[in-house]
This record gives sequence, C-alpha cells and structure tokens, in this order.
Amino acid sequence: MPNKLYKYRAFGVRALRSLTEAEVHYSRPKTFNDPLDCDPTFAVDVGRATLEKLLYRMLLRRLEKKQAADRVGYLRYMSTEYGDFETDKDVEAYLVRMLARDIKDELDDEFSQRGVLSLSATWSSALMWSHYADEHRGICVEYDTTDQEHPNLGPVSYRAPRAVKASDLARWKGSDDAAARDRVLQTYFYAKSSEWKYEKEWRDVRDDNGVKELPFRITAIHFGLRCDHAVISSMVRLLNDQSQIKLYTIRPKEETFKLRRSRLGAEDIAEINATAISEPGWLMFKDVFWEEELENLPETGGEALPEVPDPAP
Repeated sequence: MPNKLYKYRAFGVRALRSLTEAEVHYSRPKTFNDPLDCDPTFAVDVGRATLEKLLYRMLLRRLEKKQAADRVGYLRYMSTEYGDFETDKDVEAYLVRMLARDIKDELDDEFSQRGVLSLSATWSSALMWSHYADEHRGICVEYDTTDQEHPNLGPVSYRAPRAVKASDLARWKGSDDAAARDRVLQTYFYAKSSEWKYEKEWRDVRDDNGVKELPFRITAIHFGLRCDHAVISSMVRLLNDQSQIKLYTIRPKEETFKLRRSRLGAEDIAEINATAISEPGWLMFKDVFWEEELENLPETGGEALPEVPDPAP
C-alpha cells in the first residue's frame, strides 16, 4: 500500500469541508461516471440445483423462509410453460437464466448502499486534474495512509475479469468461505476496464455511503495550474497554523507535457499572509483623492457669493 494517496477536487463547499471538518464523501457506485464500474456480469459455472439453493439463501436477507421458497418455486413454475426442466435441457437452460438474473439482482441490492471512496496513487496526472479538479482550477489533497489500518483499502485491477462467478458466490453464501467472499468483492468493487489505468486508483469501501469522518491524515495540498490566486491565498490563511500540511503549486515541466510541483516556502506564505484582505483602489486612496479635490476647488478671494434671485411668483 502506498504511504500517500491523493484526491483530486474542484474547489467548493465539499472541498472546504473535507479540510475544515475532516470529512469525505463515500459515493454510491451507481452514481459513478463509468456505467460499467461496480456492475459486473454473472458467470454461471454451477448447476441448476446449486443456483436454486444460492437464490434461496440470498432471498433470506430480506424475506421469510416461506417467501424465499415460494420465489424459487415460482421460477420453476414459470419455466414449465415450455416443458419439463428436469428432462428438457432447453427448458432447464431457461430456468437457469431466470435464476441467474434474480441472483444478480439480489447481489446488486445487497451492495446498493455501500460507499466507495476513490483515491489515486499520483498527484501528477494531467488527465486527472482535467477530469476531477475543474480543468486544473481545483486542488489535490494528499493523505497519509500509515497512521492506522485500512482493511478495505485496496488497488483497482485493470486486468481482472468483469464477471462474478456463481461458484464463488455459492461458497461465500453457503459456507462463509472468506477467500470466495474476497473474490466476489474484488470483482464487484475493485475491477475496471484497462482504459482507466491512468488513474492508478485505490478504493476504500464501507457498508454505507454518504459523508463520513476522514480516515486519513492530510499531509499536503496541491494547487492546480489554473488555480485562482484568491483560492491559494484563502487556503494559506485557512491553514496558517497547520505547519504539518505542505502546500504546493503545480507547474509544467520544461520541454515536456509532464507536471512538477513547487512547494510554497515560508517567505511565500508570509507574503500572502501579510497582504490580508485587499481593499478596492478607491477606498485605499480615498484620502489622496479627497485632498486633490480640495486643492482643485477655485479660490473665492473672500468675495461674497452672488445673490440668488427669488423665483418668479
């Protein structure tokens, strides 16, 4: 496991709360930008009888025993429209497809409320800055993973198969096989297409989703190539007493398309803090403008002002 992992973010309320409130958001997989992510297929590598037992066990998570048995019986009954599933292979294949569909639906429902925190092993991906940090206008937060154990934190595989095996699911649900369970979870939550390998993604998966306490210590913040100076100066002031958090600006490397980082030193931070909040020019120089106006007033020479005639009746 890398000692450091990174989160690219657009600058906004959620990014600020991740710093000031020490919180992160674990997302529901169905909200991901890749519709194939956390949506594996289901590979049937066991017989019909095993599938029936597997579906029955999975239904017990939300149904009574009789209701679960009735559902399996209903699928059997539906298949008899085309013949006898015990003697006709085509009818049995039809029943197997219905069982597999229901098993996959039950697995999706079981995992539907789990939350995923997506991180990266690199801060220097130009594509990641573009896709997840507001086209380089945002920030990238560095987390330290060494302070405590993270049993569900693992790398995404870009070469793993997409299909969950029925045999693994049956071993997990039937005999509580830990290795089989891990294979199911790995395929479901930690496998993606090779086209995403540039992300070098690591994931922390938990049983629920939403805003949760930050499980890592923040050790650095990177400001994107297009990050507004106002954002940088605001962040510097916000973290003024957090000297353990390093601050970096991102710059392009000379003669390449790669990125480098430059740490803000003590002098840079002192200069930003010294500027405080800028005032508008008219307010900063109002005394000068007022003096100039007074100097430009015409001298009256002590003469009385001309009388103004009364208005006509």
